[in-house]
Amino acid sequence: MEDVIQQSFKINLIVLKIFGLYQSEKRSVFVKVGAYFLYFSLLVLSTALALVNIVLDENSDYMQKNLMTTFATETLFICLKILPFLRYGEKIRNCINFFGHEDFAPKDSVEKVTTEECIRICRRNSTVYFYGIVVAELAFNLPALFSKEKKFPLYLWWPFDPTSTNLVYYATLLYTTIAALYDGFVATMTDPLIGGLAYHATTQIKILKYNLEHLDKHVQKITNVAESEYNTITYKVAYKHLKHCVRHHNNILKFVGDYEECFSWCVFWQFAASLLALCFCCIGSTLVEIASINTLTYLIYFLVISGQILFYCHYGTLLYEENNSLTEAIYMGCWYRYDVKIRKTLFLMMERSKRSMIITAGAIINVTLQTFLSVLKTSYSLVAVLNNFSKSTRE
Repeated sequence: MEDVIQQSFKINLIVLKIFGLYQSEKRSVFVKVGAYFLYFSLLVLSTALALVNIVLDENSDYMQKNLMTTFATETLFICLKILPFLRYGEKIRNCINFFGHEDFAPKDSVEKVTTEECIRICRRNSTVYFYGIVVAELAFNLPALFSKEKKFPLYLWWPFDPTSTNLVYYATLLYTTIAALYDGFVATMTDPLIGGLAYHATTQIKILKYNLEHLDKHVQKITNVAESEYNTITYKVAYKHLKHCVRHHNNILKFVGDYEECFSWCVFWQFAASLLALCFCCIGSTLVEIASINTLTYLIYFLVISGQILFYCHYGTLLYEENNSLTEAIYMGCWYRYDVKIRKTLFLMMERSKRSMIITAGAIINVTLQTFLSVLKTSYSLVAVLNNFSKSTRE
């Protein structure tokens, strides 16, 4: 039977395995070399060729050059975003499978329902992202594949004429198509994986809160002792269950530390790519007619890029808020019925939970909805400044 991680991210892990970015426990040297080869030949090389083309190409119109600049900027940072999956493959694999261990398996109906809801949401996000990138790749590649003229999905610089012969043309077309597929699927399918792991941590805090708040119910279920008849045996059962909750909390904190170590810079480079892409979108949108297809293109691109940032910020905020409510869950339990030893342990957990559990991007930016709102405000300010500058220039 598949564990919760396989159920949540099966499609993500399959895509990453195809490109060699998800290590199995017995990873051969051949697979590792192949993963680096695909990374450098498809992602790094295509990014370099796109940047050279932007500098040297004098025939492209402004719209095309701006879109290619946006593409090249994003892929440049995506190179940095994907690199940890190659360099720290084993550490990342352990982090991904952290909550797949049997210690985190649901132990009653409430935990099972909470876990199944988390799996459903993660699987839904991954499915939406997958079919979204499939549609995007088809729309991006098919016009070039079925064009009567010799066109390519990506505008890259070549030291030779890519349309000189049919053999050269189709070889170049095949390369650009595969490079676009690699860039699209790898960059996109890591987002629901990284965000989904944060949501799994949130789910584990929900389960921990439930166990702490209903500590007395757990004790009564095992001992069959009424509340008014609590005795030494009851306290021992309660303390044993409380120790399990403490270990559970320690494991969640350990996961968040590992998560930050593995994915913090991945999130940072995604933020950097998205922010620069938003800037190019804002600049381009001020230089085209409002009622035109170009404006619609920039609007769609703006919404997609904003959605990427919102995805991370949403699940980062859920984790932060859920952890902040842990103290309240402990207080709402029947702590006053237990002895001093249990109450001291609960008090220490309350103090420990006051430490904010915030996901950061590169240990610089807090990944919260407040950050997302700041990004939107900055983008709006940029558009307003550029519009005023454009009007003053025309006058």
